[in-house]
Amino acid sequence: MSNWSEIRSGYEPTLDGPAVLVTVGRIKGSTPRDTGSNMLITATKCIGTIGGGRLEYIAIEKARDLLGRETKFSDIYELPLGPELAQCCGGYVELLLNKLADETSLSIFNRLIIDNEDSVILSHWSLSECRQQIVRASDSLTYLDKPLQAAIERRLASPGSEIVENRNSVDKTFTLVQSLLDTEFHVTIFGAGHVGRALATALAPLPCQITWIDSRASEFPENTPKNVAMVVTENSVSAIPDSPTGSYFIVMTHSHQLDLEICEKLLSSRDDATFIGLIGSRTKKSKFEKRLAVRGFSTSAISRITCPIGLPGQQGKRPAEIALSVAADILRRHYQKKDSKSPCGWDEAHNSN
Repeated sequence: MSNWSEIRSGYEPTLDGPAVLVTVGRIKGSTPRDTGSNMLITATKCIGTIGGGRLEYIAIEKARDLLGRETKFSDIYELPLGPELAQCCGGYVELLLNKLADETSLSIFNRLIIDNEDSVILSHWSLSECRQQIVRASDSLTYLDKPLQAAIERRLASPGSEIVENRNSVDKTFTLVQSLLDTEFHVTIFGAGHVGRALATALAPLPCQITWIDSRASEFPENTPKNVAMVVTENSVSAIPDSPTGSYFIVMTHSHQLDLEICEKLLSSRDDATFIGLIGSRTKKSKFEKRLAVRGFSTSAISRITCPIGLPGQQGKRPAEIALSVAADILRRHYQKKDSKSPCGWDEAHNSN
């Protein structure tokens, strides 16, 4: 998950002064964060995390040491996550430290603040320096070599980070490709009742965009996170086409009849849906199956609806318990889908997220 928005909103160069961007580079084995995870460190504050613990303590220490050096602007550290760091992950992490102090680095950061998210940032690393550039989806890539072009296209299409090695270089140069997009998946929630509110709260910290639909404006909270869009409409079914391809749809309105109408429309018009979940008991599921069959839907089509929703075996009935279970199941499905699309090669599988 990208956290560029967190860094953009938390760092003001003119007030906070020089900073060091710490990024997780190559990884092997079990590690607390993936390639491309960022943390920004100034003399007085830290934004983001690379996993906490001794690893993060060392990163902060090294970053502030780099801030104090006038002639050095970047560094690379290779750290095994073993007894030396008092961590038992057993993996290996490379930390990339780049100082945002000169005009070039700050101009790149300023562009991050104003640039739209349909872009990637390239960090070209060697043993002695890091050069950065932002590439938009509309930019020509013909001047770049084929592996880098392919990596940029992947990261414009799907959020994440990966490392492209320069195979022709004798000093092991490489490029870190990071998408600026924070959103990895989209969830549409029908219903702003107790469980709907709890679910929106549970999903909000995750790398998703949420569309939240209900006819009752009074049911929505006064303030919502930036990634939650509230839609007040008397015709919830009419909002179904607005959700992007591959969305997760969760149906939990105050009306069983409305739930049925939404499910019918989803089955008839959203073959691209990643998931259709319906709150309710097995009895409700059975009744809906019969009613949808009468309306002409095949058994195969009806089976696309998951009811009850949430993790198997979850028995809690409090709104927060249901919401946490549903959010965890969505996240599980998201990463299963993501893993199924990952290349099978070791380097790409372990150096991308």
